[in-house]
Amino acid sequence: MDNTKPQPVLGICKRWKVLISPRVNVKGFTVIEIAIGLVIIAILFAAGMPSLTLWIQNTKIRAGAESILDGLQLAKGEAISRNANVRFNLTSTNGKINWQVGCVTPIADLNGDGVDDCPAIIRQYASTDTGANTPFAGVSTANPIPAYTTTLTPGSNLPAGITFNFLGQNPVANAGADITRIDVSNPNAAQSRRMVIVIGAGGITFMCDPALTKNVNAQGCS
Repeated sequence: MDNTKPQPVLGICKRWKVLISPRVNVKGFTVIEIAIGLVIIAILFAAGMPSLTLWIQNTKIRAGAESILDGLQLAKGEAISRNANVRFNLTSTNGKINWQVGCVTPIADLNGDGVDDCPAIIRQYASTDTGANTPFAGVSTANPIPAYTTTLTPGSNLPAGITFNFLGQNPVANAGADITRIDVSNPNAAQSRRMVIVIGAGGITFMCDPALTKNVNAQGCS
């Protein structure tokens, strides 16, 4: 019989396995390193701000132009479906993207369904944009339309509109008085893009970018 007493090691008997984890020296960032990182981030952010601002302005311009194109297509579709003359009007005098679609000759509720057969206002839209990123429209009633290289001044010839008949066309009687072209741009941003909307023969409407060449990019104007 072994009467040898176990000898204590660091207060623990040899018969027991002792796991001792090595001390890990964890090092964090110093105040100077954090400050340098923040300065680098600030420099990168400042360098990217002009591009971000221009992107926002161009996005606003395109959204404004698409809204107008939607209104024109709505007016054309309503004229065909209602078998009546329906007019699209840009209503703002300063060129802000505000429009209204309604029947030229309103017709009250004749069938008793509680809805006017041809309302004076079918739909309307008012831009909520404010400040330096606000797009504006300018129009022309000339036919042929001015060269795409010529920018229509925001707010020019407004308010104005165009009428579509039951065939989706602009009535001959309205020639020379109705809109043939709409430019959407931002006078507060010289480097921003300009979008053009054309109402062509037979009531065909399309949007294009005058900065692009059509034979290179389908979105170009000419």
